[in-house]
Parts: sequence; C-alpha cells; structure tokens
Amino acid sequence: MPIYFLNFYFNLRSRIHVGCHTVLLTLLLGACGGCSSSSSGPADVTNLSVPVAAFTNSAALSVNGGPSGNQVNRLYTTVTVCIPGSSTQCTELDHILVDTGSVGLRVLASELNVPLPRALSNGGQSLINCVQFIDNTYAWGPVATADVRWGGKVASNIPIQVIADPAVSASGSTCRTGATPILDTSTAGAKGILGVGLFKEDCGTGCATVAGNGFYFACASATCSSVTGTRVPLIQQIKHPVPFFGTDSNGIVIDLPAVSIGGANRVDGTVTFGIGTQSNNQTGTVRTLTTDAAGNISAIFAGRTLSKSFIDSGSNGNYFDAGGLPLCTLTNNFYCPLEPTTLSAILAGTNGTSVTIPFAVTDSLQTNAAIRPGLAGPIGNARAFDFGLPFFLGRRVFFGIEESATPLGTGPFYAF
Repeated sequence: MPIYFLNFYFNLRSRIHVGCHTVLLTLLLGACGGCSSSSSGPADVTNLSVPVAAFTNSAALSVNGGPSGNQVNRLYTTVTVCIPGSSTQCTELDHILVDTGSVGLRVLASELNVPLPRALSNGGQSLINCVQFIDNTYAWGPVATADVRWGGKVASNIPIQVIADPAVSASGSTCRTGATPILDTSTAGAKGILGVGLFKEDCGTGCATVAGNGFYFACASATCSSVTGTRVPLIQQIKHPVPFFGTDSNGIVIDLPAVSIGGANRVDGTVTFGIGTQSNNQTGTVRTLTTDAAGNISAIFAGRTLSKSFIDSGSNGNYFDAGGLPLCTLTNNFYCPLEPTTLSAILAGTNGTSVTIPFAVTDSLQTNAAIRPGLAGPIGNARAFDFGLPFFLGRRVFFGIEESATPLGTGPFYAF
C-alpha cells in the first residue's frame, strides 16, 4: 500500500492524507462487534476535555464515534459554509474531519443546502478537483467558492471542493482507477474534510504550470460528460482557510487531553488559530522541527532513518513498518501484540532539532472504545512513519504554515 504514489516529478503536496486504514477498521468492527468476546471496553472515563478559552481565535474539537457512531480515532470540528458575502445563506456542518495531512475544505454535496457558486476553467466550464487518499479512496467534485466560518474566524470567498456533486457526470475514475470514491458519510466517516496542513494550497506551483497534474480538470461540456487535465493558478486552487483569516493566520495549535491506554469514548479539545499572536497561542518551551518542501521530517526508528515522515491528524493510528510486531489475525492492516508494547522514535527536522517520542502499540481490536491510543499498523513504505491521531493525545502541537512568520520561525514546521 504505497503512500507516495502522488509524489511524482514536481512533488504534489497531497501525498499525506486521511487515515490509512480507517475504513477497513470501521467495516471490521461493524461486522464483528469489536472482534473479541472478551472485549475490555473503554476506560472508566468516557469524556475528557481541555478547556475552550473564550477567544475568537479558537474552535472546539472532539474525537468521537462520528456520524455513524462507529468511527475510531477521528478528530472532528464544526464549520459553517456560506454563499460569499451572505450571513444567512449558510450550512452549519458538524463532524468535519480535521486533517493536518491535507489542505482545503471538502464537503459532501449531500450535506450542503446552499447553492455555492462554481469556479470555472479558462474554457468557461466547471473546474473539477481530485484528491487521492492513502486508504485507497478519492474525493471527486467541482470547485466552488464560499465564505468558511470556523470558530470566531472567517475565510472569505475561498475555493473549496464539493464532493460527489451529482451535476458532475464525468467518471471519477479519471481521478484514480481502481480506488473507492467518497460518496457519503458512510464512505467518508465524516460530512467533509478540513485540510489544515502546512501549505496554503492543495497543490501549489506544479498545478499552475502542468496541465496533467492529476489534481485539476476542466469539463469538456456543460454536462461534464468528459474532462481534461488543466493548469490552475494559485488563486483558484483549494485553500487552507487559516492563512485567509484577517488575523491569527500564521498557523494553528491543536490541544487534546491525554487518554489512558484503555481508551475512552470521547475526548474534547481545541484548535487555536495563530502562533504567538494572542495570549492563548503563546509557544512556551517547545521543540521546533522544520520540514522539507513537501512537509516531511525524519523519524529514526528501529535503526533506520525514515526521511518521508509526517504528523497527520487525519490518520487514525500510527503507521510504520516494524517486522517485530505481529499482525492481527483478522486483518493484516493492524498490529496486534499479545501485550501492550512501548516503542520510541526520534523525530528530526531539517533544522537539526530532534525529539524522542515514546508511543505504545496495543491490540486495538480488543476494545470498543472510540479513542484507542495504541492503534498502529504497517504503512508499506520503507521511508515513512505516519504519526497519526494517537500522537496528538496529551500534546500541544503547533503547525507553522509555509512562508508565514512566527515566534518559532517561518513555516513550514511542526512544534510540540
């Protein structure tokens, strides 16, 4: 299951995305009720939280079972999408997945109740976006413009993606042959995906110069019965909303409480906009790890240096290749050690700063908890370590956005 199939000649950015095995885990648990007659269940605490300060530059986060109630290690928030310039023609959307491994807001067409204006290609037809995720799913749909409200902030008139819009009849197989399309909340595990990674656009200069970029397509007719690849200038590309807030726009901070290894049913946290701009986003004592141009850092693990590693809240577990951990009997997508196993990795930035990160791996099929700190599995990439949602539990994690100045330096970087 290679993770970098998008990482071709100009290094398109969306090569790290929504959890490697989330859908498989959901289906497995739904089919066998937890996959164990001796399920330990969640820990005795079912709701943990960190305080949500009364600031306009913050919004609530929650890890819970999602729209269906059976999602695992999924980080959600609520956003409001409005027709540009309107304060009444809006849709409030809960259970939007917060994904630090991608860029831009992508909303299921079935969840929208306002007619957002569509973006047009140079030929005057609908502009279509494709994004490919590492769990072998993809999102396909037109680019629209919207005012996006998140917490007390608004990003005005920015491009977003409308997933699975029935008005677009062209086959999504153009996006990725053999993959599973995201069509509804059951295939997405959410009502949409909010990509708040390290970059301002979902593709960047590559898509502005190369027509066959794999991200953007132009409809060949009004009915969009066929499409062709197209160049798209930066201004039309799907945007990270935070850099387009008027203030507090140089990064984000994610705070989630710690969870015991037994898990929990729900935890609540906050996302704070800006780094060093207000009293609630001061840096304190943290280590800053700058990334390469693709958003990667190195992880030194099991005697190997994995130079294509990253921190991704959209992945529901920690994913890495470790020959010494046994795979689960029911699925080879996860590790199932007989006892909880504590490991560690050294994370290193391009600036030479390094931090040792301990983490646990457990047989996470032996519980019905919605939050499972020990969930882990193989990644199928000898150069990558995906630090997913478990990494965030009990940590304050800063994400510095590209070209944005902060007290910790200029992004892109991670800090914690």
